Amino acid sequence: MKRFLRAVRTPFLCILCLAVALFACLYPLRGASEEEAEAWPGVLRLWQIDSFEGGRGSRASFLGGVARHYESEGGMLILVTQHTAESAAYALQDGQTPDLISYGPGFELATEIARPVPDHSFAAGTLGGETYAVPWCRGGYFLLTGDGDFSDISAKNTVLSAGRGASVKAAAVLEGWGGDFAVQDSQQAYLSLIGGKYRYMVGSQRDVWRLRTRQFSFTAKPLTAYSDLLQYISVCSEDARRYAAALSFLELLLSQEIQQTLTKIGMMSIQYSIYADDSVFSAAERECARATVPAFMSAAARAEMDACAESALKGDKSGVKKLENFLTEYCKKSSFAV
Repeated sequence: MKRFLRAVRTPFLCILCLAVALFACLYPLRGASEEEAEAWPGVLRLWQIDSFEGGRGSRASFLGGVARHYESEGGMLILVTQHTAESAAYALQDGQTPDLISYGPGFELATEIARPVPDHSFAAGTLGGETYAVPWCRGGYFLLTGDGDFSDISAKNTVLSAGRGASVKAAAVLEGWGGDFAVQDSQQAYLSLIGGKYRYMVGSQRDVWRLRTRQFSFTAKPLTAYSDLLQYISVCSEDARRYAAALSFLELLLSQEIQQTLTKIGMMSIQYSIYADDSVFSAAERECARATVPAFMSAAARAEMDACAESALKGDKSGVKKLENFLTEYCKKSSFAV
């Protein structure tokens, strides 16, 4: 008998522990009312697409941190998923739809799932008079030099840093520059500047952080004619409760409390000045770009714009006007005034 009890004791204790654990998990729902059960936290799905190079950290990780903050205040759980534009397109074709989506200009499929965002207005994120996309952080283009005073910019002494997703040629043309500029990938461009091959480099906020990481002494001047380096967020949920929860998360993301922490990922805010002790980025905050492209710009339109910029840069006398007209016409169609 004693042998039998010893044999069954361990399995019995395991089953008992499992039963207690299950009871503890289920107990809160067992006593809930219908209304409380309906309001029981679910999971919001947030997709993050890196359409362009960021600053110095992961935007997906940053959103994950905001999600934990939101959850700690009693909000729904949020699952942040990193996507490429291609993987997001495949997921949508497979019938998956996020509750929120964060992306840069050019993800045209967002128009199929985005819903209006009340109480917010941003011209580049409007369609049919309603706002569907709101920027939650931004970058910018800069002219960088190790030993220049910005008075002798030319195609011979300046390299353009073609970072992923950046329209650096358009930024250069709209600043009034033209010529047979060297265009290099972002890694090679900043090495060319450090190595003294070029006196100036046109790049983005990512290049600023690269140079700082290399402890290279430089001066930077923000470009003010054009920038398309904006990270948007749209609410997509059709369910009323999830839509309301997604809007609540969006408000937290855009709050001054959270926006002030964008310095962690080397990005700037649309609404607030957060770089008081940083001469490079505080200047960029004061000198916000005058023109951008619509949030829902198609890939075909982007390719056409890049072609206009390239021809203008290479000396096409009418190229600059074509680029300006293109931006004006396209943005008018998208309810955005340059």
